[in-house]
Amino acid sequence: MKWYKLLSALTLLCCIGCNTIEPDNNGADDNGSGNNSGNTEIPVTQTRLVGADLSQWLAYRNDNAEWYCNGETIDNLPAFFADNGYNTSRLRLFVTPDRNSTACQDIQYIIESAEAMCSAGMNICLDFHYSDTWADPGKQTIPAEWESLDAVALANKVYEYTRQTLLTMAAHNVSPTLIQIGNEITAGMLWDTGRVSVWEDNYNTPGQWSNFTMLLSNAAKACREVCPDAKIVIHIDRGGDAATSMRFYEKMAAIDYDVIGLSYYPYWHGSLTQLGSTVNQLSTHYPDKEIMIMETAFGYNEWSDDTATAQYGNYASTPEGQKRMMSDLVKTLQQYSHVTGIFYWFAEETKIDWRSSYRIDLNRGLFDKESGEVLPAFYTLPEFSRHTTE
Repeated sequence: MKWYKLLSALTLLCCIGCNTIEPDNNGADDNGSGNNSGNTEIPVTQTRLVGADLSQWLAYRNDNAEWYCNGETIDNLPAFFADNGYNTSRLRLFVTPDRNSTACQDIQYIIESAEAMCSAGMNICLDFHYSDTWADPGKQTIPAEWESLDAVALANKVYEYTRQTLLTMAAHNVSPTLIQIGNEITAGMLWDTGRVSVWEDNYNTPGQWSNFTMLLSNAAKACREVCPDAKIVIHIDRGGDAATSMRFYEKMAAIDYDVIGLSYYPYWHGSLTQLGSTVNQLSTHYPDKEIMIMETAFGYNEWSDDTATAQYGNYASTPEGQKRMMSDLVKTLQQYSHVTGIFYWFAEETKIDWRSSYRIDLNRGLFDKESGEVLPAFYTLPEFSRHTTE
């Protein structure tokens, strides 16, 4: 445990200001835009990120949620994660959300939560949703205040909003070291202006792709200007779908970014073998990009979503099955030097009053939703950072 505390202390320094990460070799050119076309290999000795999406933690805490370890109350959840080897907290951001809903994270919420994460010794991964509510491959709803904007004006709005958000975070000394420009944007974002598809349908057209890449380019430009050393992530959901992933990232050739971000939920995205195939193909074709699993999770009881299919193999929906799934996922990812991060989504799910407007029932967090006790899988994810060079 001592080395975890040392890591936490070191990462605390990285939360202060933007210029805190050693720049990699595929950043922006001198004017803050463009993409480095060199084939720089990813160093296998760099620190791997062990992350948790803790976006709901603050709302849960404020609504009297309960977390326990061996029957003892966990008073400071960010510190509990940091002390046990989690070095990065992922936080989602909505434009103008309903603060009394499950999608409640506006910029004020992010500042307060990020301050707690940084105080605990974790870096921040900021996840721009570019929506007032949940954005994913099935929905990318344009913010209400942006609905009347045409494609060019919308791209300018994305630039201004991204830039102002990052300036606000910098002013509070909680600048992110990792920035997602969109959440699971396999089908684009800010629909229908930026809606796309890599397969043959109405949204796989030059015009749609031009709109979408203009939005991404403007988002990336703002990131480079305000936080030039932060790594930019382009995140899709197809961890087990090599064909779609390859087709999508081929379209990203002109975008300035550093990290290929994937979601991998075994009950939706297939087996670990399929995940390995996707990672292998992407790392072969894009040797200058890091790869991170930006979202993963697995259920620990019979009410979790993973009971719907059998694609995930012989992993039971039990605490032990959850632990085995996460352990095998970590072992799979450790085989690839390009994979530099893993994030558990909604890790903070726990015991909370059923009447809470912030309650999300998924039964796949890292705490038992009935008792609030930490689950064995919690201690498995940090094994990812214990790696040797290939």
